[in-house]
Amino acid sequence: MIPSIAPLTNADEWFNHQIVNTHAAVATPDRAWTEKAWFALMRKDGQLQASFGLGKYANRDVLDGFAGVQIGTQQRTVRASRVLSPRFDDMEVGPLKYEVIEPMQAIRITLAENDAQPLRFELTFHATMPAFFENRDVVVHTGRTASDVIRFHQPGTVSGWIEIEGTRHEVNPDEWYGFRDRSWGVREHVGLDPTDLVPASVGATSSDKSGSGYHFNWLVSKIDRPDGTSYDLAYYFRDFGGQGKLDFFSGYINESDGTQTPILHLYPEIDYRASDKGTMRGRVTAILAGKGKEVTERVFEIEAINPEMGFRLLPGMYGAWKGQIHGSFKGEQFLDGECVDDVNNPEKTSENYRWQIRDRPVRISEGGNSGYGDMESIIIGDYPGVRFV
Repeated sequence: MIPSIAPLTNADEWFNHQIVNTHAAVATPDRAWTEKAWFALMRKDGQLQASFGLGKYANRDVLDGFAGVQIGTQQRTVRASRVLSPRFDDMEVGPLKYEVIEPMQAIRITLAENDAQPLRFELTFHATMPAFFENRDVVVHTGRTASDVIRFHQPGTVSGWIEIEGTRHEVNPDEWYGFRDRSWGVREHVGLDPTDLVPASVGATSSDKSGSGYHFNWLVSKIDRPDGTSYDLAYYFRDFGGQGKLDFFSGYINESDGTQTPILHLYPEIDYRASDKGTMRGRVTAILAGKGKEVTERVFEIEAINPEMGFRLLPGMYGAWKGQIHGSFKGEQFLDGECVDDVNNPEKTSENYRWQIRDRPVRISEGGNSGYGDMESIIIGDYPGVRFV
């Protein structure tokens, strides 16, 4: 339980939130108000992964989403958008569909046959642990609340099938794992910025750290103990410079009984591949409060399952792609997509730093406990603990 967030209810599975808390009424006219769902689903051998996202923008009258797969270095992505009204409660846009089968337990995501890519799937996410909140993410920029978002994530497995160019891949829960999240609130980078805003470089405050190294790193996981219990190392930070307090940090050890233990400080030492900034391996040291003045130190080892895998989120409109960005009006009905044959081509990373953001399947261990995770990251410049290999 996060003290500033009310408990989850079954109603929170549906896209009807209206304030930055659990089920209530939209209390802001801000056009950046967003509700999102995201899924990253991977084979444990790193040979195939699927991704899905849906966004509802109540104050923009837009519903959009994406779905895709990566096999080898090839990624196929399908994007769709429509006008939200009057189908406010219909979580379907073009060939994409989101269905709550059992709240907090089972969600079905579908990519139907479409004209954008020879790709379709029907996958059901099955929860294997409770859902866990991250800390509230608040950003105030030049007097405006640019971000005020809450998010929960949940580990699970997946069943169903994926069909690529007519070849069917059965999805067996024993061979797959994955994560989903749900978020709602005011987000940054929703739609295009108005053209008459003061540029960010004008009137910069002391918080402006342009020119210093930048590190964004997000990890969710499911780690199994020999006794059958599981836990989740989950953290999210973004920071300029690597000195002192992180610009934003949320970190917890989440237990299968629902307990969340806050991480006081986290130090990641991660090797990234120089060519495309992909996570290769690393060590994450988490410091937690102990008894009295004591602190405990826990060390986790992380390694990419397959260095070639990592579904890129930029084609899912997490950032500007082909003149599109999530939340923008693209017409009453919109559908497109593409196939990128080599997502690890260094030219893709050099064209846009946001190409670095990928769902990277990783193995994770702590002593005799082991499991799987998903890591997202961006590295710009030099940052302590980061090494390029």
